Amino acid sequence: MIHILFLILKIIGWILLFLLAILLLLILTILFYPVKYRFSAKGENTLDTLVAYGKVSWLFHLISGSASYEHGELKWKLRLAWKKFDSSEEEQKETSEKPVVPEPLEKEPLEGKKTEVKNNPPEKDVKIEKASEKEPEIKKESETEKTKVREERRPENVQTESKLKKIKYTFQKLCGTIKKAGEKKEFLTAFLTYEKHQRAFEAVKKELCHLLHVLKPKKLQANVTFGFSDPSWTGYMLAFLGSIYGLIGEYVQIQPDFEEQKLEGNASAEGKIRVIYFAVPAWKLFWNKDVKITYKHIRKYIK
Repeated sequence: MIHILFLILKIIGWILLFLLAILLLLILTILFYPVKYRFSAKGENTLDTLVAYGKVSWLFHLISGSASYEHGELKWKLRLAWKKFDSSEEEQKETSEKPVVPEPLEKEPLEGKKTEVKNNPPEKDVKIEKASEKEPEIKKESETEKTKVREERRPENVQTESKLKKIKYTFQKLCGTIKKAGEKKEFLTAFLTYEKHQRAFEAVKKELCHLLHVLKPKKLQANVTFGFSDPSWTGYMLAFLGSIYGLIGEYVQIQPDFEEQKLEGNASAEGKIRVIYFAVPAWKLFWNKDVKITYKHIRKYIK
């Protein structure tokens, strides 16, 4: 009897070990198996000339998707294991679901039907009704005239007092907003200069820079000429691109145009993304005490 019990426990243990191994293998696959992506685009300053293509795949193309934009039409495909979805299927469904409107039938000409003539009411009743309708109108006119006279008789002092009250209220409101802005400014300066908050911001900045460096595409080529209608926005965009020049500067050629609105050129990118790239910095920031304290303070301030 004891041998049978030990055998059952042994079988249960092996089953649990097998399930744990499968779970561990699944976690490692999700964390380390890369999501491959490829993207390319080309255009000449208008959406009609834009030609773009993108593809994403994961786990031996078990999950994959692609999209293309050409001649103003967007087409996409998606595959989840053995199921496939396509943009053409949705278009067919929309056309099939449209209700069929029946054509209106032609009306036959009416023949031989006489129009019924209603007897007109007597003239005396009509005159009585008109007189009764005029009475409330006269009353309304007399009431409106009385109200106008009352409004005209109002003293000018009442109007000036109401104006002074409005000016006083606006002045008090303006002083309150200035006071609140000053308090917020003091709070923000104290919040940003706090040592633990500064350490938390530095930790987040460090992890973000590392994440951007890891997510850099394996292959990247671009030759783009851009410009906005407002030259200042072109300058802002150029400053932003200059801040990330260390990541893309070797492969990208960017030419700003400060005279006219423009966007033309070509670009292509190819690379891999792993979930572990996001999991590691998230794990580090989760156990960082300074980040936890800063997060709690931000939640209190928002509430």
